[in-house]
Amino acid sequence: MKLVGVKEFYNITRAKVISAVNCCIVVSLCATATFAVDSAIDRSAEAAKAAETAEVTVTVVSYPEGYDPDNPDQTDTSETSGTSESGTATSGSESTETSETSTSEGSSETSASSSASESTSESTTATTKETTKETTKETTKATTAETTKEKITESEVYKTVYATTTVNVRKGPGTDYDKVKQVYSGDAIDVVAETSNGWYKTANSNYVKKSLTTGEKPKATATPKPKPKATNTPVPKQATATPKPKATNTPAPKPNGEGVRCKITFYGPQKLKDGTYSKSTASGTTCTEGRTVAADWSIYPKGTVIYIENDPLGGDGYYTVEDKGGAVKGYIIDIYAEDGETGNHATCYRNVYVK
Repeated sequence: MKLVGVKEFYNITRAKVISAVNCCIVVSLCATATFAVDSAIDRSAEAAKAAETAEVTVTVVSYPEGYDPDNPDQTDTSETSGTSESGTATSGSESTETSETSTSEGSSETSASSSASESTSESTTATTKETTKETTKETTKATTAETTKEKITESEVYKTVYATTTVNVRKGPGTDYDKVKQVYSGDAIDVVAETSNGWYKTANSNYVKKSLTTGEKPKATATPKPKPKATNTPVPKQATATPKPKATNTPAPKPNGEGVRCKITFYGPQKLKDGTYSKSTASGTTCTEGRTVAADWSIYPKGTVIYIENDPLGGDGYYTVEDKGGAVKGYIIDIYAEDGETGNHATCYRNVYVK
């Protein structure tokens, strides 16, 4: 039996080599596309879902039977060869189509994955920007509040002022501080400092509003007495009462030496934060009326016995320096009294002698 066309089938031509190479390329592309698709699916499930719904556009390029794209001028005249090449070309076209489809699907899935990643990145960036913006606003507000807050300073001023009306004495230079007591129109107030926001610091470390005081001592005005109405009723004669002699305290003799004229002020028990009162002195003793005074220890050291001429408390005039205070500077003697600031003790000046 004679085999017809076998020789022609096994003839190796250029077209057959090209077709074989194309088949290898298609197989390689299919394997690469399959690997890319698997990787994309493993990386993100959302990217796989997006890839399933993505539209895929496939462009298929077909050539006429017997047309060689690498050598368009050469045409195969053999029907058998043409049929074989046509079949091979058709297979190549189908393989190419499959490869392009797979590649397009892989590209679509990869694009969807990239889009999802970009969306997540943009969302994270937007959230970070909003958080940074809010933090910047809060920081700016806090900085502005601290900058605009007024810093209160004090400058030393030693003088006596007088209340022009009823004035609240407070613990700090502002109306938001607790009220200690009240002073009334014409009352003298010893001042040791002036604040930058318009307050005076008193000798007892309290504060009064500067605008409610004056530096001029008010003049004493005599209240006119009403004239009695004339009546016809005779006034009975009253027996003249013999006045009783007033008891006078004989002051103790003052020490020898020259006295120094000092300013005399008064203080009482110090109120603590828990509402109790302290009578402890800076030297560790207990405040005692008629004995304890506070003074500047650089002038009158702790334990110094002094004599105050014409004792304002009515005692013998002898006191011991047992305490000191921030407002007691220079020639100031602060006498301790049980009624302290609430008592009727007026600031005065006396000659002070050292025993």
